[in-house]
Amino acid sequence: MTRPPLLAFFGHHKCASTWIHNIVDAVCVDAGWRRDYLYGEHLFKGDLAAHVAANKLDWISYVNADAKHLARLPALRGFHIVRDPRDLVVSAYFSHRNSHPTHAWPELIPHRETLTRLDKREGLLAEIEFSGQFLVQMDSWDYGRPDVLELKQEQFTKDPYRGFLEVFRFLGVLDESHYNKARWLPYLLRSALNITNLKSSGLQPLRLPFDSIPGERLLGVIYDNRFEKFSEGRDKGKENVKSHYRKGAGGDWVNHFEPVHVEAFKRRWNSLVLKLGYESSPDWSLPTSNAPAASARR
Repeated sequence: MTRPPLLAFFGHHKCASTWIHNIVDAVCVDAGWRRDYLYGEHLFKGDLAAHVAANKLDWISYVNADAKHLARLPALRGFHIVRDPRDLVVSAYFSHRNSHPTHAWPELIPHRETLTRLDKREGLLAEIEFSGQFLVQMDSWDYGRPDVLELKQEQFTKDPYRGFLEVFRFLGVLDESHYNKARWLPYLLRSALNITNLKSSGLQPLRLPFDSIPGERLLGVIYDNRFEKFSEGRDKGKENVKSHYRKGAGGDWVNHFEPVHVEAFKRRWNSLVLKLGYESSPDWSLPTSNAPAASARR
C-alpha cells in the first residue's frame, strides 16, 4: 500500500476540530508523518500549496477550511467534517463567551465583552452575526470532490471508532491485518524512532515513516481521547457551559433558540441548513413543545 502524497483533515470552527486533530496528531507522530495544524491563512501566508511544499508536509489539519486555498494543492486524500450550523452557533456562543482562548485570537476579546454584557437572547443574535465568518466557509465548500470524504459531526462522534476506521480506510492508510506480538516489537521500535525525529529540535535522527497505521493502534488513540476523559467524567449530553467540551451532543440548538433566533438564522443561512440536509423544508421551525419553554427562558 502506497500512502497518498498528501493527507488532509478539513474542518470548521466548533466542529470537533480540536478533538479530531488530537487523534490525528498522535497517529502522525507514531507514523513519522510531518503534519501541521492550520487555523488561519496567516499561518501559511495565504499560499497553502507553497506552505505544504516548503515544509514537506504529509498531513494538514486545516480547521477553518476555506475552499479557495485548495486549488493548487498536490494530489490528496482527505476528509471534511460539518455539523448542523445552528448547533455551531450555540456551541460558539458558549465557547466565545466563557472558554475559548483569546491569546491567538484578539478579535474575540471585544466579542466576548459584548456577549458578557448581553442576556442569552441578545447574545445568540450577536453570535449568529459573528459566526457568519465560519458559516460562509462551510457554505462555499466544494462538496463534490471525489478525493474528500464528506462526514457529519453528529454521526461521526456517535461512534468514533467506526468513524475513524472509515476515514483511515478511505485515506488508504489503514492497516487492517492482525498485529501479533512478533509484529508489534518492530512497529514500536520504528515508531519510537519517528517520535524522536519529529520531536527533536536539534540534529534530526533517522525517520522511517509508515505507509499505514495499524487499526489496533488507531483504536487505542481514539480511546485515549474519548469525550469522558476530557470532560472530567461527564457523559456526552451532560452540559458544562464553562468547559471547552461543553456537551458533545447534536441537536442542542432546539434547547437554546427562540423564534427570534430561528427567524434571524433563516434570513441569512436557511439555504445552508437545507444544502447540508439538516432540514428538508425552508419552513422549518422550533418543535412545538420547545416554543413555550424557550419563551420562558428570556
